[in-house]
Amino acid sequence: MSMKRTLIKGGHVLSMDAGVGIMEKGDILVENGVIAHIAPEIQAGDAMCLSATDRFVMPGFVDAHRHMWQTQLRALTADWSLYDYTSRIRLNYASFYTPDDAYLGIYAGLLEALNAGATTIVDHCHIINTPEHADEAVRAYEDSRARGIWCYGLFVNFPETGKPDVATLLDPAWRYEDARRLQKRHFAFKDQRVKMGVALSENEFFPAEYVEKEIRFARSIEAAAVSIHAGMGAMSRPLKYVSKLAGKHLLGPDLLFVHGSSFSDDDLKLLSENGSAVVSTPETELQMGMGFPVFCRAMAKGVKTAIGIDIVSNNSADMFTQIRLAMAGQRALENEELGQRGMSPRKVCLTARQMVQLATIGGAEALRLDSTIGSLKPGKQADIILIKKDSINMFPVNDPFNTIVMSANAGDVDTVMVAGDLVKENGRLVNVDLKSLREKIEKSRLRILALANQRGFSMGESIAENFFPLTPASAFQLKIAGPTMRLPFLDKMLLKALIQKAQKQIS
Repeated sequence: MSMKRTLIKGGHVLSMDAGVGIMEKGDILVENGVIAHIAPEIQAGDAMCLSATDRFVMPGFVDAHRHMWQTQLRALTADWSLYDYTSRIRLNYASFYTPDDAYLGIYAGLLEALNAGATTIVDHCHIINTPEHADEAVRAYEDSRARGIWCYGLFVNFPETGKPDVATLLDPAWRYEDARRLQKRHFAFKDQRVKMGVALSENEFFPAEYVEKEIRFARSIEAAAVSIHAGMGAMSRPLKYVSKLAGKHLLGPDLLFVHGSSFSDDDLKLLSENGSAVVSTPETELQMGMGFPVFCRAMAKGVKTAIGIDIVSNNSADMFTQIRLAMAGQRALENEELGQRGMSPRKVCLTARQMVQLATIGGAEALRLDSTIGSLKPGKQADIILIKKDSINMFPVNDPFNTIVMSANAGDVDTVMVAGDLVKENGRLVNVDLKSLREKIEKSRLRILALANQRGFSMGESIAENFFPLTPASAFQLKIAGPTMRLPFLDKMLLKALIQKAQKQIS
């Protein structure tokens, strides 16, 4: 429901803006989707009044990286490594998603994000098996009313039947034309709630020319962000991806490097100098062998930094869990470094307040949206969440930020507003038929799992083994050979020809 004037009354305001600060009891007036005024008390008799008594009032979370389509695969990968995830989810299950499946997964995923207080989401959408998949993905964003950057995925999923054709995998020419089509049809206006980005293929493992043509394509359509998987632990360390891009003069503020756990200090310096951002996804990185999240090292080097959920096929879908894990992981790392020297910590690193900043205004800065969202300030978009202070797990409140980080969960998110629209009120999503959605998701899930299990995982596993150092011998070989050894199934002459063809298409 959209309200032209809404008065949020009597809340504990955590603005995340230095000028506005914190108000233990304050009012916020929203007019036409924009924050008009914040004060201890506001009189606005003609506005709809929304009581915020016993509620924290703060900006919505910014989830800077998620694959929204994976709702049907919830928690499937809880005991999996990154190798398992790549060979099974990316190289098998994804093949069997229809356009309807893509819509359902993305729509339900966006509702889940909103329900947990994330009002802005970057969707690295690598489920675009056909142009119809892309249309349905955009429709899901429109129907959910979330804000975000929808990143058109250039990665080519394997076909439903037979082995993947190398020429098709390396020359998804229709994707470039389709991305242009969507950009003109749905994303022509710069001030839209949803912007269009581009999600690169897994080109960290490909020659620099291949990387260059994808980034230049993204910039040719003025992508709001370019989402890139990179720096994923031991498998990525020998690739020197950041310096490769720097050598091609490709680094810039539009690039979002996701994961980055194996980035060196020199890599981070390059990102800082060029205004690029890093997105840490703590749960997958800690579980799947990518290393400790890089966000703290990145911030120390002046890199714009954000947090993302990544995949509900593995992770909890709320920001509370991710910032708590990120903080605990970093504290454990630094405490252990002291322990190795026979010392105990006098103080723990990071603070709860820093983590809330990272999940709100920090994420907005990484996405270059901080003039619009990320904090509560007159003139900014009214992306606002109300969090319960009176839940049994929330009272008494000794410190607001400590309570939010250490005690809150998605069930404590009482109300969510995006651009002044109430998408969740009194603990319930507005105008959403969850019963019908659940039934559709269940049918979709059963069909996808049945088809993927019928095909089996051997093909995906044999291909993934080219990229993952799973044994001491393969680790040594990959370290010496770098990326070239990882592509034995590719014809190098074909690769060169396709790169040249793609460069002509972009120009």
